[in-house]
Amino acid sequence: MATKSADKGATTKPAFEYTDEMIQKAADLIAKQGYVTRKDIPEMKDLDWAYGLGEKVDQHFVDETAGRYIYHEDFDYAGGDIAAIIFDMDQVKTRDDALHKLGEVLGDKIINGNLDEIEKDITN
Repeated sequence: MATKSADKGATTKPAFEYTDEMIQKAADLIAKQGYVTRKDIPEMKDLDWAYGLGEKVDQHFVDETAGRYIYHEDFDYAGGDIAAIIFDMDQVKTRDDALHKLGEVLGDKIINGNLDEIEKDITN
């Protein structure tokens, strides 16, 4: 029987640990204010770590049958800051709203234009 070897170009994500308390803290903040950022959980400065936390929080709400649509997004701001936000789309309605909320919370200046204009400039 032939076996498949892993692609030589494939990369693996680093393994992170997330405590039940940290997942619960993020879930409680999302339930209360609609989002969580590095201001709430400093470990979210690591964007890969924040992505994993988003997956864990999403699973937490699925397990609780809370019916929340949890979304994770990284945004670029003027000056080069890239930051993550995990949010409930029932409370923070759009990605553009999340961009503005994260910028407000962190005190980061949003690059001129709205999200659709920025993405169009990047992709064209």
